[in-house]
Amino acid sequence: MLSRAIAAFSATFLLAGCQSILPLATTPATEQPCLIDNNQLRDWLKYEHRFISSTLNDKQQLLIDAEARQPTTLYPLLLSTPGQSPQHVARALDILAAQRSPNAGADCSADQYLQLRMRQLQQQLNTLQQLQTLELGNQELKRQVDALTDLERQITRQREEH
Repeated sequence: MLSRAIAAFSATFLLAGCQSILPLATTPATEQPCLIDNNQLRDWLKYEHRFISSTLNDKQQLLIDAEARQPTTLYPLLLSTPGQSPQHVARALDILAAQRSPNAGADCSADQYLQLRMRQLQQQLNTLQQLQTLELGNQELKRQVDALTDLERQITRQREEH
Protein backbone atom coordinates (compact mmCIF):
# COMPACT_ATOMS: atom_id res chain seq x y z
CA MET A 1 0.00 0.00 0.00
CA LEU A 2 2.83 2.36 0.86
CA SER A 3 4.57 1.64 -2.45
CA ARG A 4 1.33 2.49 -4.31
CA ALA A 5 1.09 5.77 -2.47
CA ILE A 6 4.70 6.60 -3.24
CA ALA A 7 4.20 5.70 -6.92
CA ALA A 8 1.03 7.82 -7.13
CA PHE A 9 2.75 10.72 -5.37
CA SER A 10 5.78 10.43 -7.70
CA ALA A 11 3.60 10.38 -10.80
CA THR A 12 1.63 13.41 -9.57
CA PHE A 13 4.86 15.22 -8.71
CA LEU A 14 6.38 14.49 -12.13
CA LEU A 15 3.27 15.63 -13.99
CA ALA A 16 3.08 18.80 -11.93
CA GLY A 17 6.74 19.46 -12.63
CA CYS A 18 6.28 18.97 -16.36
CA GLN A 19 3.32 21.32 -16.40
CA SER A 20 5.26 24.04 -14.63
CA ILE A 21 8.13 23.68 -17.13
CA LEU A 22 5.94 23.47 -20.23
CA PRO A 23 4.90 27.14 -20.40
CA LEU A 24 8.55 28.19 -20.23
CA ALA A 25 9.48 25.85 -23.07
CA THR A 26 6.73 27.06 -25.38
CA THR A 27 7.22 30.76 -24.72
CA PRO A 28 8.94 32.20 -27.78
CA ALA A 29 12.13 34.16 -27.28
CA THR A 30 11.60 37.86 -27.66
CA GLU A 31 12.83 38.83 -31.07
CA GLN A 32 13.33 42.34 -32.25
CA PRO A 33 10.91 43.49 -34.91
CA CYS A 34 12.14 43.49 -38.47
CA LEU A 35 14.05 46.63 -39.39
CA ILE A 36 13.20 46.25 -43.05
CA ASP A 37 9.98 45.22 -44.72
CA ASN A 38 10.43 41.77 -46.24
CA ASN A 39 8.59 42.85 -49.39
CA GLN A 40 11.45 45.24 -50.12
CA LEU A 41 13.91 42.39 -50.63
CA ARG A 42 12.41 41.31 -53.96
CA ASP A 43 12.41 44.90 -55.22
CA TRP A 44 16.03 45.40 -54.13
CA LEU A 45 17.16 42.27 -55.96
CA LYS A 46 15.37 43.37 -59.14
CA TYR A 47 16.92 46.84 -58.88
CA GLU A 48 20.34 45.33 -58.21
CA HIS A 49 20.01 43.07 -61.27
CA ARG A 50 19.03 46.09 -63.35
CA PHE A 51 22.08 47.95 -62.01
CA ILE A 52 24.49 45.11 -62.79
CA SER A 53 23.24 44.73 -66.34
CA SER A 54 23.23 48.48 -67.11
CA THR A 55 25.73 50.61 -68.99
CA LEU A 56 28.21 52.74 -67.07
CA ASN A 57 26.14 55.92 -67.52
CA ASP A 58 22.94 54.17 -66.45
CA LYS A 59 24.72 52.71 -63.41
CA GLN A 60 25.72 56.18 -62.29
CA GLN A 61 22.12 57.40 -62.56
CA LEU A 62 20.74 54.32 -60.78
CA LEU A 63 23.28 54.79 -57.99
CA ILE A 64 22.25 58.44 -57.53
CA ASP A 65 18.59 57.41 -57.52
CA ALA A 66 19.22 54.64 -54.96
CA GLU A 67 21.12 57.00 -52.67
CA ALA A 68 18.21 59.45 -52.74
CA ARG A 69 15.50 56.80 -52.26
CA GLN A 70 17.09 54.29 -49.86
CA PRO A 71 20.50 55.47 -48.64
CA THR A 72 20.80 52.84 -45.90
CA THR A 73 19.80 49.73 -47.84
CA LEU A 74 19.57 49.81 -51.62
CA TYR A 75 22.42 52.29 -52.05
CA PRO A 76 24.99 50.18 -50.17
CA LEU A 77 23.77 47.05 -51.96
CA LEU A 78 24.55 48.72 -55.28
CA LEU A 79 27.87 50.05 -53.99
CA SER A 80 28.91 46.49 -53.23
CA THR A 81 27.98 44.83 -56.51
CA PRO A 82 30.68 42.96 -58.45
CA GLY A 83 33.21 45.20 -60.12
CA GLN A 84 33.05 47.98 -57.54
CA SER A 85 36.22 49.30 -55.93
CA PRO A 86 37.34 48.11 -52.48
CA GLN A 87 36.59 51.62 -51.20
CA HIS A 88 32.97 51.32 -52.37
CA VAL A 89 32.66 47.88 -50.79
CA ALA A 90 34.06 49.18 -47.49
CA ARG A 91 31.66 52.13 -47.55
CA ALA A 92 28.73 49.81 -48.28
CA LEU A 93 29.71 47.61 -45.35
CA ASP A 94 29.93 50.64 -43.04
CA ILE A 95 26.47 51.86 -44.09
CA LEU A 96 24.88 48.44 -43.65
CA ALA A 97 26.58 47.85 -40.30
CA ALA A 98 25.27 51.15 -38.94
CA GLN A 99 21.66 50.00 -39.20
CA ARG A 100 22.13 46.29 -38.58
CA SER A 101 19.70 44.20 -36.50
CA PRO A 102 21.69 41.65 -34.47
CA ASN A 103 18.62 39.59 -33.51
CA ALA A 104 16.71 39.34 -36.75
CA GLY A 105 13.89 36.88 -36.35
CA ALA A 106 13.09 33.96 -38.59
CA ASP A 107 10.40 36.05 -40.28
CA CYS A 108 12.80 38.89 -41.11
CA SER A 109 14.10 37.67 -44.46
CA ALA A 110 15.31 41.09 -45.55
CA ASP A 111 17.23 41.62 -42.30
CA GLN A 112 18.77 38.17 -42.58
CA TYR A 113 19.73 38.87 -46.20
CA LEU A 114 21.48 42.08 -45.16
CA GLN A 115 23.34 40.25 -42.40
CA LEU A 116 24.53 37.61 -44.86
CA ARG A 117 25.46 40.27 -47.35
CA MET A 118 27.50 42.07 -44.68
CA ARG A 119 29.39 38.86 -43.90
CA GLN A 120 30.04 38.38 -47.60
CA LEU A 121 31.31 41.95 -47.93
CA GLN A 122 33.61 41.51 -44.94
CA GLN A 123 35.02 38.35 -46.50
CA GLN A 124 35.40 40.14 -49.82
CA LEU A 125 37.29 42.99 -48.15
CA ASN A 126 39.52 40.52 -46.31
CA THR A 127 40.29 38.75 -49.58
CA LEU A 128 41.01 42.04 -51.35
CA GLN A 129 43.33 43.08 -48.54
CA GLN A 130 45.18 39.75 -48.73
CA LEU A 131 45.43 40.13 -52.50
CA GLN A 132 46.83 43.63 -52.12
CA THR A 133 49.37 42.40 -49.56
CA LEU A 134 50.43 39.60 -51.92
CA GLU A 135 50.70 42.03 -54.81
CA LEU A 136 52.94 44.33 -52.76
CA GLY A 137 55.07 41.32 -51.83
CA ASN A 138 55.33 40.32 -55.49
CA GLN A 139 56.38 43.84 -56.45
CA GLU A 140 59.07 43.82 -53.75
CA LEU A 141 60.35 40.44 -54.92
CA LYS A 142 60.41 41.65 -58.51
CA ARG A 143 62.37 44.70 -57.44
CA GLN A 144 64.87 42.51 -55.60
CA VAL A 145 65.23 40.15 -58.58
CA ASP A 146 65.82 43.12 -60.88
CA ALA A 147 68.44 44.50 -58.48
CA LEU A 148 70.19 41.11 -58.35
CA THR A 149 70.06 40.84 -62.14
CA ASP A 150 71.65 44.30 -62.48
CA LEU A 151 74.33 43.32 -59.97
CA GLU A 152 75.05 40.13 -61.89
CA ARG A 153 75.40 42.11 -65.15
CA GLN A 154 77.82 44.53 -63.47
CA ILE A 155 79.93 41.66 -62.13
CA THR A 156 79.94 39.99 -65.56
CA ARG A 157 81.08 43.23 -67.24
CA GLN A 158 83.84 43.73 -64.70
CA ARG A 159 85.11 40.19 -65.31
CA GLU A 160 85.06 40.72 -69.06
CA GLU A 161 86.98 43.97 -68.72
CA HIS A 162 89.76 42.36 -66.69
